[in-house]
Amino acid sequence: MNTRSFRLLAAPVLAVALAATLTGCGSLFGGDAEPAQRDEPGGEITASADADVFSLQVGDCLDYLALSEDTTEFSSLPTIPCADPHDSEIYAETTLTEEQFQADLALTEAGDTETPTTADQFCYDAFAPFVGATYEDSVLDYTYLSPTEESWAQGDDVVQCLVVHPDGGVTGTLKDAAI
Repeated sequence: MNTRSFRLLAAPVLAVALAATLTGCGSLFGGDAEPAQRDEPGGEITASADADVFSLQVGDCLDYLALSEDTTEFSSLPTIPCADPHDSEIYAETTLTEEQFQADLALTEAGDTETPTTADQFCYDAFAPFVGATYEDSVLDYTYLSPTEESWAQGDDVVQCLVVHPDGGVTGTLKDAAI
């Protein structure tokens, strides 16, 4: 298994609807996964597959709701061409500083669910400009992929935000969906 094989999928503080699906013991999903299948390097995903989390990029579509409810750490995620029915899309990403990562880790370890992490705040702030509606007015939810302590030690410093349609069946992008 690749030494950078884990990313944590974290429930945002405001995403009450999905919070229950993201608690658990942190079991692993997948193993030695291949990069997402693309039409060209950096292009759109062309085939459904479990793709290595480190090959995911903004604009990729996923089948997030198919994941086990108690799974929180992943080495791969089910990717889907955006033209095919899916339930989520990576809509933003940011790089954490050491200070931000340590602060987020401290909040998580303390069990503080009231204070938004840097990752949560970033995804919340990026939600409305992407979707075209505020989080509070939208039927959509969001969550994010963030580094674990193990992946951070290997150089993983990226947070990726996922917008999630609770009913799935989305074709195309959720950008400017205003729902």
